[in-house]
Order: sequence, then C-alpha cells, then structure tokens
Amino acid sequence: MTTTTATATTTNRSLRWPVAIAGMIMLHAAGMVTVILVATRDPSFAVEPNHYQKALAWDAFSARNRASQALGWKATARTDAGLAANGTRGLELDIADREGNPVRGARAAVLAFPHARGEERMRADLVETTPGHYTTHAGMVRTGIWELRLVAQRGDDSYTTTLLHSVGAAP
Repeated sequence: MTTTTATATTTNRSLRWPVAIAGMIMLHAAGMVTVILVATRDPSFAVEPNHYQKALAWDAFSARNRASQALGWKATARTDAGLAANGTRGLELDIADREGNPVRGARAAVLAFPHARGEERMRADLVETTPGHYTTHAGMVRTGIWELRLVAQRGDDSYTTTLLHSVGAAP
C-alpha cells in the first residue's frame, strides 16, 4: 500500500508545474480580456478618427495652419448658459480679421466634442446672423471643457482653428 501512496504523491508533484503554468496563462488571458472590455466600453476613451491618414497628411495640415495664421483671423466662442426646450444649446462664434473687423460672408462649420467624452462628436453648420457673428444650436448638453474645431471659408481664404471652450458650469 505504501507503493500506491508513493506513486500518487509522485504523480501529484509532477503535475504541479504544468498546472501552475497553465493557470498563469489563463490568468493572463483573463486579464487581457478584462482590459480589452474596459478599453472598448469606456465612454471617456476616444481615438482620433482617421488618425493614421491625418498623420500621413501632416504636411498639408501644417500648410493649412500656416495659411490660417497668415490671414490673421481670430475666433471667439460663446454658448448659452442653459439648454433650450429641445435640448440644444446656442453656440455663437465671432470671427474678426487682423484689424478687428468682422469677417463677413464666410461659410463656417464647427466640429465640437466634450473632453470628457471625446467620442460624442457633433458637426454643425453656422449661420451668419450679423456681420462676423455666426450662430447655431448644437446638442451640447454636457457641461465642461469642449473642443471646437472651426472651419471658415470665404472665397479663396480658408481659416481653421481649434478653440477650447468652457460650457455651462465648468471651472
């Protein structure tokens, strides 16, 4: 009977390392699945759309920025303090030239998203209500810091800028 016990003990000892290694591999795999699930389901996690194509077109992007700076235009943004009945918030952008005169007759659009939820992007066309004053209503429900990417085109002049804007009760 001692022979049977010795054989069972030897068999148990010989399986320890393979079982330990298999357990560690399974634990690692479970950890990776957990990380993937957290990363893909977290609404505050965002990846810049078409980031690879944008990186490849960096020279064109840089040239557009230089052309915008050469124009000397400046943009300022304001938003309504509260929401309208339809759940939108008024967004106003003033665009002025180098001398401070309003930029009239531009076609303008904005891409806006809150920093807290970078995947919640919205695009809106702006309407010129008075010279150099462009407005729209956007679903900017969330308060906090928003990134506004403005594009304004007037004739051959093209202006792009990015504004960080505090919406609502943000600090």
